[in-house]
Amino acid sequence: MAEDDGELPPGMAPEGENDDDIRDDAAALFGVDLGDGDGGEGATTSANPVGSNSNSSVPSVAAAGNGKVGKRKSPVWDDFEEIFETMNGVQICTKAKCKMCKSTLSARSSAGTGHLKRHQNSCRQKTDQRDRVQSRLSYNPDGSVHNWDYKLEVARTELCRLIARLDLPLGIGDTDAFEEYIQRAHNPRFRRVSRQSTTRDLRALFTERRNMLKNHVLSGASSVALTSDIWSRNAKEDYISVVAHYVSADWELQKKKKVIGLRLIEVKHTGENISEKIACMVQEFGMIDKIYSVTLDNASSNAKAMETLTPMFACYLGSDPTPTSSDPNKQDFRTAINFLNSSNHRIAMFKNYCNAQGVRPRKFGLDIDVRWNATYLMLKHLLPYKEVFSVFINANFGCTLLTPRHWLIAAKILEFLELFYESTCVLSGVYYPTSPLILHHMLDIAHHLHENEKDQNLMVVVYPMKLKYLKYWENIPLLYSIAFILDPRAKLRVNSGKRIQAWGRIFGGPGSSAVVGHPPPASVSTSTQSAASVACELTTYLDSDNVTAYEDDFDLLLWWRDHKLTYPVLSIMARDIMAVPVSTVFSESCFSLTGRIIEERRRRLLPEHVEMLACIKD
Repeated sequence: MAEDDGELPPGMAPEGENDDDIRDDAAALFGVDLGDGDGGEGATTSANPVGSNSNSSVPSVAAAGNGKVGKRKSPVWDDFEEIFETMNGVQICTKAKCKMCKSTLSARSSAGTGHLKRHQNSCRQKTDQRDRVQSRLSYNPDGSVHNWDYKLEVARTELCRLIARLDLPLGIGDTDAFEEYIQRAHNPRFRRVSRQSTTRDLRALFTERRNMLKNHVLSGASSVALTSDIWSRNAKEDYISVVAHYVSADWELQKKKKVIGLRLIEVKHTGENISEKIACMVQEFGMIDKIYSVTLDNASSNAKAMETLTPMFACYLGSDPTPTSSDPNKQDFRTAINFLNSSNHRIAMFKNYCNAQGVRPRKFGLDIDVRWNATYLMLKHLLPYKEVFSVFINANFGCTLLTPRHWLIAAKILEFLELFYESTCVLSGVYYPTSPLILHHMLDIAHHLHENEKDQNLMVVVYPMKLKYLKYWENIPLLYSIAFILDPRAKLRVNSGKRIQAWGRIFGGPGSSAVVGHPPPASVSTSTQSAASVACELTTYLDSDNVTAYEDDFDLLLWWRDHKLTYPVLSIMARDIMAVPVSTVFSESCFSLTGRIIEERRRRLLPEHVEMLACIKD
């Protein structure tokens, strides 16, 4: 930029001003002669001309002797540095240097600050534009910089990901509001995308991710465990999900699950139809010879499906670990809760009554009649409110619905169901292997049922539960026994005196010498083993000292990863077995995800679109 020193042609002065008048006035005011205004004879450059500002100790105009400092009041000086010259022994600001572009402009008092303001505005606009360009720069892997470039195909792909992640309508990219928002706030080059184009893009993204999962992710797993369940939506359409579980090559289980299929099942839910759907999805991923286990919900049709799938997955399939299910009859409590929740007026009355009694009000939900855990939570929320709840219900229901005996039985059942609730929470974990833990909880539950079967208040409940328990767990699947043995804290022997967390029931009390399952063979328990037996991996593993880390932060997979060179074969077995889940909670969570995808605004979604959105979101 050309330097503007603010000088005017000889003989010309700014409008309304005269250099002679200004010099005369200054001389009369300060008592000094400022000399010629063009900085001619008698003007010399100060020793420190640059770097002064409005707050500098060097005055703009100072009197000879005790002159006072003059401060710059205009905000224009925030972006300029003052340059001083000495004239007749007095320092006078004659030039200003721009802090943004480093240009030097005239700063004589006769020129005013108008030209400085114009330069400031122009310079700030250029700086802002440069900052915006810099913000759009991207870095290459080698550290070099290249300009960000808008790519339509990338924008459309990311739109599909956004729709899947936030459960947005497929046609959101074709709305005026979305187009206006993107163009104004992010990218003026954005163009709206029709629903048909988004559907095609969604299918392409789904195919790409599916192929990546098939060819690169699951292909690297040594074995895969499956869970499956059926979910019914409001439109009376049923979907079957298949979720794959595995341990990755770096020995990580943390939520290593993948939804490999969510298909509409339009036929009757028979064992043959269920097994056909599951087998079809497994075959599409080429995993027939990798299926290690299949976990289904408790239903007779699923039992039939297992009979069909067992020979099909014979290479790697374990036994059926179907969980049990029962429900204590708490009809009076359900009637009371229904009565309270059936009227907004009653809910408001109960809230006011709680406040009057000094109790924090809350709402109560009904349990699900086929889930023990739901009944446990219902009673757990009700019992702290038994006094106010009973008084309010009995006063408004018209008769005495809840008696002290109701609450006595409710407390008994709550205590009884607590173990089942805790076991469900532990065995439904997703951040740690659950197959080595199931024996602990199975033995705890068996002991719990035995202790309560003589209780008069629980006898009617416990007896059918015990029959159901024996039906499914009288013969413990071999897989869970192996998983228990492959836990270095357990093996075939015990650590006496260890009653920590779930290990108490396994190891018994102090000094206990109980052994889980059948006694170990002599070759394992004897201290005089041959050299050949010691060389065996299994023998070496079983003879080594048990790990005594019973804390929650013990990482079983990390232990096997660290010992994979010591036990190369056993570590492969452990990697397969630790991936087996013992519940269908993963498929249930898949249905929760699908319930958010198929909502009131998206009732017209085709089944294939539902599967695409669910798999991409997962």
